[in-house]
Amino acid sequence: MPAEPRPQVPDADVRAGLTRFYRTNALYASQQATHDEEYFSRLLAVAQEVLPDEPLRVLDLGAASGGALRALRRVRPRVDPVAVDLSWASLQRAVRAGGAPPRAVVGDALDLPFQTASLDVVMAFEVVEHLPDVERALGEVLRVLRRPGYVLLGVPNHSSLWTPLVDLVRGRRRLAFGVDTRRGAWRWWRRNAALSAAKRLSRRAQFLYRPPVLETGLSGDWDAVYYACPLDVIRFFRARGATLVTSFTRVRLGPLASCIPCELQGSAVLAWRVD
Repeated sequence: MPAEPRPQVPDADVRAGLTRFYRTNALYASQQATHDEEYFSRLLAVAQEVLPDEPLRVLDLGAASGGALRALRRVRPRVDPVAVDLSWASLQRAVRAGGAPPRAVVGDALDLPFQTASLDVVMAFEVVEHLPDVERALGEVLRVLRRPGYVLLGVPNHSSLWTPLVDLVRGRRRLAFGVDTRRGAWRWWRRNAALSAAKRLSRRAQFLYRPPVLETGLSGDWDAVYYACPLDVIRFFRARGATLVTSFTRVRLGPLASCIPCELQGSAVLAWRVD
């Protein structure tokens, strides 16, 4: 059973291990390169809903081989794309891919190599769960963003009450979360129910972390260090005056989306305007 998530930010050894893994693991970089436009369809749906059709300098955080930026330029061709990733091997794929290449920068989300208020949009799709200090990284996002600016994040929901129920019914294996049998899915649900109750009672962002498993060939969020919960991210930005403009759930379901709490959803794509 994976370790219980805790509020302690991972220590320097864990951070160094994550950095080394993402910088040097060629298999992981190759896996990231397989993500096509369909993979980013939810992000694109939100971007089309939120972003004005005008020149915008857009940073893709954890860009890998640049698939999200290429997809975005098809619907917003006037954007000026910037790709940031720890892996130069991935960024080389982004530069060599078809179309006008993005500006590619090797950089760390915890210390972004950009001037304050130098970007119009920051997006990150399925990235925050791999960050060893989410609060610091999101603070960096706000620092580099011009006002008004936009933040688009795709966030998995490891704390979901819905996903364990689906696994329970289907008998799905999800070993990174201790789900090997239906009994494992039930344990996962009970853990998430306790976490969800604690989060709702606190009314504050509570970023929880766990030791990642960094072994070649593993997938399915074994390498995730942040036990991701969209409610944490929503509360972080709300506390800093950002406005939640829309989400993929709202784009898809309209007003009905407001009736479905985060706990009963899976992964989320969220868009904020920062003034």
